[in-house]
Amino acid sequence: MISHRDDPPLPDEAIIAILEFLQRFTECFENQYYGEIHRYYEERSRANRKAADPPSTTNDQPF
Repeated sequence: MISHRDDPPLPDEAIIAILEFLQRFTECFENQYYGEIHRYYEERSRANRKAADPPSTTNDQPF
């Protein structure tokens, strides 16, 4: 996290304006790039599942 203790404090109204801008920007960004974001996480999830699956063997004898 970025912290600048020497910076002067912002007024409450400025903090809220920045927060609302960032929230709206994030919403618009997610709407614009939903497909790309979804594809990225889906591929990542698929790769994680594949890596977590133990290798299958066809001659695995039961105990």
